[in-house]
Amino acid sequence: MKGTTAFEAARGILDAAALEGHWVIPGALGGLEGKKGAYVLLVLLDKALPVGAGRQKTGHLSPGIHAYVGSAYGPGGLAARIRRHFRADKKVHWHIDRLTLEASGLAAFIVEHGDECQLARALLETGCAEVALEGFGSTDCLTCSSHLMTIA
Repeated sequence: MKGTTAFEAARGILDAAALEGHWVIPGALGGLEGKKGAYVLLVLLDKALPVGAGRQKTGHLSPGIHAYVGSAYGPGGLAARIRRHFRADKKVHWHIDRLTLEASGLAAFIVEHGDECQLARALLETGCAEVALEGFGSTDCLTCSSHLMTIA
């Protein structure tokens, strides 16, 4: 599964999770200014990628679609967070930055006032997503083993 077809399949999985929100893509972030909430970032990787995760864990991500679940309740909200994920000219600060810099495609599903842990659970409950790497993006979470899933 490549490019647009892969994203269409991943979007179908999010639709199956019955999440209420909307899609944004690079270059089309209108309407996010001043809004806060949670999001699912779809990352298309064309090649395997070694990555680190929380608590000094490391692993490899296989090529394909990965879904990273995050939240944006701080200054700048969703617009600032998603804009950073979509930027190609950034320093690697968070683990997700490595993935977004290596991605051949990105898209985000925005859920205003959403909860990232609820989004992660909803994705896993579809049966079409599985934990990609334990501890990734969830070091401050007491309930989730990871906020990074692989879309099967």
